[in-house]
Amino acid sequence: MSDMLRITGMASGLDVDSMVKTLMKAENVRLDKVKQDKQKIQWKQEAYRDILGDINLFKSTYFDVLKSDTYMLSGNAYAGFDVATVPSVAPNVTATAGVGAAAGSYKVEVTQLAAGASIVGNKIAGTVTRTTKLTDLNAALKDKVSFKLTYNGGAEVPIEIDNTSGDKTITDVINAVSTATSGNVVAKYSELTGAFTLQTAKTGSGTSISVVDGALGLLNSLGLNGAVPTNGVDATLKITPPGGAAIDVSKSTNAFSIDGINLSLNNVGTTTLTVNSNSQKTFDKIKGIIGKYNEIIDKISTKITEKTAKGFAPLTDEQKKSMKDEEIKAWESKAKEGLLRGDNDLQTMLQRMRSAFFDTVKGTGVSLKEIGLDTSADIAQGGKIIIDETKLKNAIETKGSQVTDIFVKASSTAYSADGANTTRYGEEGILQRINDIMMDYTRNTRNTNGKKGSLIEKAGIKGTISEFSNLLSKQITDKEKMINELTRKLSDKENSYYIKFSKLEQAMQNSNSQSSWLSQQLGGSN
Repeated sequence: MSDMLRITGMASGLDVDSMVKTLMKAENVRLDKVKQDKQKIQWKQEAYRDILGDINLFKSTYFDVLKSDTYMLSGNAYAGFDVATVPSVAPNVTATAGVGAAAGSYKVEVTQLAAGASIVGNKIAGTVTRTTKLTDLNAALKDKVSFKLTYNGGAEVPIEIDNTSGDKTITDVINAVSTATSGNVVAKYSELTGAFTLQTAKTGSGTSISVVDGALGLLNSLGLNGAVPTNGVDATLKITPPGGAAIDVSKSTNAFSIDGINLSLNNVGTTTLTVNSNSQKTFDKIKGIIGKYNEIIDKISTKITEKTAKGFAPLTDEQKKSMKDEEIKAWESKAKEGLLRGDNDLQTMLQRMRSAFFDTVKGTGVSLKEIGLDTSADIAQGGKIIIDETKLKNAIETKGSQVTDIFVKASSTAYSADGANTTRYGEEGILQRINDIMMDYTRNTRNTNGKKGSLIEKAGIKGTISEFSNLLSKQITDKEKMINELTRKLSDKENSYYIKFSKLEQAMQNSNSQSSWLSQQLGGSN
């Protein structure tokens, strides 16, 4: 155990180091056992974290609303349509088609875009930029300046700027307006036109705006005094649906949905939209998420049914010294087998996810089998989903809204981290259920009992506070304490052996000295 240099066996001729090493082998068995136990716990934690990583990647890919290309909890993900526009470059209207849309050609004639209420000031004299100081507009503005603003029929809002230092600029006025109105009124200054403008963020005929100047005439210096407010206007357009007549439409915004078509109005003018059904697109998305889901199911099923490889305990430091790197790697691969066998959390999670596909989704009018999906009858596969491709494609084309509902039908009841989700579960679509179940095991937020997801509580995940605050990390720390204590005791034991051999050496040396003296004495008497 000790690295100190020892000179032993000079008197006795004994190989003390070898003898101590032999004696310590038996003493080291317990230490090696604790080290092996610690290694198993570390491997177990790595195995859990590997599964957690797969689940979190699945969630971030398919359940993250910010990833619109792969997000699968929205009905729009199942709307198999392509939309072409004429003109195709810089069209006056852009569009996507969602659930409920009808294929065909739509003519959209925009006569007016929606706009917010505004006040456009007169041109400010001189060379003025956004960084121009207020005192350069009017020396009297070196003080606390203000004006009052009313928008959309609400209460009067004071806009106040402390310019006693004289360093405030037009940009500070713009920021003050945004802060005071929580972004509901946007202030702008155009260096091109020289005009300062106030405009409501909201658009439509229901918007309005007005201002009243305060002391020292800040509005007057910005060219806004006497400027006439303009109320907001609605977007006006005509839409001619497939095989129908033109219909007048009025909307308060330039982006809205109508009959499953999501429209964004960009300019006044006419655009033709051609909506084509594309069931293959929906099929590919469903097949993609089912494939990734099956990979997770397969991995977990393998881990909880994997048998332990007998005779493959973690290697000790001594054992590793006589092995090559590839031999160590192969041995440890076998030693890791069966670490999660029969794990209760993973088994329960698989059972719940299997039930999520089996249990009826209320109000959809179809079953999983009817749309071409079923869970594997092989229990060893842990609930993997089998796809009847022909039946699924047909269901997408003939029962599109029902297919959408069976996957993403939402519940009016919010998710609870405390597990009281029975009502929600019955109302939800399959993927909504899977998302909730995964949340129960991988959630980083705490419930009312202060607990995170059960796998997070058990193993933690790197890069978060749970990396070190979890059950297995605590067990690892406990083993490290035992290792340190055993190492100290073994060091003491080793030293005690050397002390005993040292005393033996001393005794042998004394004996040899006495023998030598006696021999000299006897030789001298002759």
